[in-house]
Amino acid sequence: MPESNNPQFHTHRLNNGLQIVAQPMPDFESVAIAFYVRTGARDELDPALSGVSHFLEHMTFKGTATLDWQEITREFNKIGAELNAFTSLEATVYYARVLGEQFERALSLLSEMMYPRLDEQDFLMEKEVIINEIARSEDQPYSLAYRRMLHFYFAGHPLGNYVLGTRDSIHMLPIEQMRAYWEQRYGANNIILTVAGNFQWEHLLALAEHYCGHWRTGEIGRICTSYEPAQSTHQILVDPHLKQQIMLITMPSLELSDPDYYAAVLAANILGDREGSRLYWRIRQKGLAESVGSSIRSMEGTGILLLEANTLPEHAPRVRQMLLHELERLIDQGVEEEELRRAKNKRIRDHVLSSESTYNRMRVLASDWVIEKRLLSIDEKIARIEQVSTDDILRTIRRFPLKEKQVLTSLGPLSAEELRG
Repeated sequence: MPESNNPQFHTHRLNNGLQIVAQPMPDFESVAIAFYVRTGARDELDPALSGVSHFLEHMTFKGTATLDWQEITREFNKIGAELNAFTSLEATVYYARVLGEQFERALSLLSEMMYPRLDEQDFLMEKEVIINEIARSEDQPYSLAYRRMLHFYFAGHPLGNYVLGTRDSIHMLPIEQMRAYWEQRYGANNIILTVAGNFQWEHLLALAEHYCGHWRTGEIGRICTSYEPAQSTHQILVDPHLKQQIMLITMPSLELSDPDYYAAVLAANILGDREGSRLYWRIRQKGLAESVGSSIRSMEGTGILLLEANTLPEHAPRVRQMLLHELERLIDQGVEEEELRRAKNKRIRDHVLSSESTYNRMRVLASDWVIEKRLLSIDEKIARIEQVSTDDILRTIRRFPLKEKQVLTSLGPLSAEELRG
């Protein structure tokens, strides 16, 4: 357990508001570095901006004031870096993982990328790349169903925004709006520099001041409101060419900072993790579905409990009823001590194994800071897991209208009437 004896965390805020969070891991050879920008699809409040966060992520790789896209790739290749980025509803993250001796060069390159040139010709060419990415995502049934589920469940709420945008929004987006969005959301005070692995803290501070200390400030934070659908409803997406039926049942749950978060996650694991849960044994192991599960998807201000199954159309009505039956049994009867113990052991295992990766630690540091405004050791997270009781789980799952506000999204050959059976 890398942190069990004396976890060493460091935090510092530059004068321009850039937050630095770091964990030296001296027994490792690699170091993972990221700029975690607190902006994503939920911050695209103007429909005309739909997809701009993800599009902007692409554009940071197209060139800076001194490097074109080929030079960016070549310079990272020279130091053997693993380089990538991703955009979600709530964040855009740019990261590199390198050997410790390449730490300074990797940080300097990533820092430069945070000020992309946003050239109009590059922008127009990249539009086609984004539109093709949207098309590819729509050709993947689960990806399509999941995107439609979020859009339908969070109807009228910013969390219902499409991360990739739409063909129309990307086609119509002008470069001026992207530049304005970058000015607004990419201020130093809305960015976290997160580092984990083989580095020296004082060296990191000096480098951050040198490469990032001159960054401007901008808008910070976001409006976070709780959300629940008004009532149970459904959207049935019929595709007669599919040979599978995907079902996603979504209902209100808790936000990231809720004190009952660990109880809710353990409840979802007991109900539907993919390696020995109630849904696994009663549906998956009986051959009624290719995959089945449940999970908590918590965000700032709100969250959802998701039940999902991918099955043959002839099994879909029965599987849907079995999903709801197991959920009701959990709400009505709670959980047993033995299955809670199993869920705790698996959750603790996941935390410990994850902590043995500099990349995972780098990501967790940023998310912990956003949620807690401080950094948590593995021991502290294990303690929170261990403190959850069967009574905590029952109380937590009964806090929300899980039976009364279920939103079903289904994609496959079955109509709504056929899905009801």
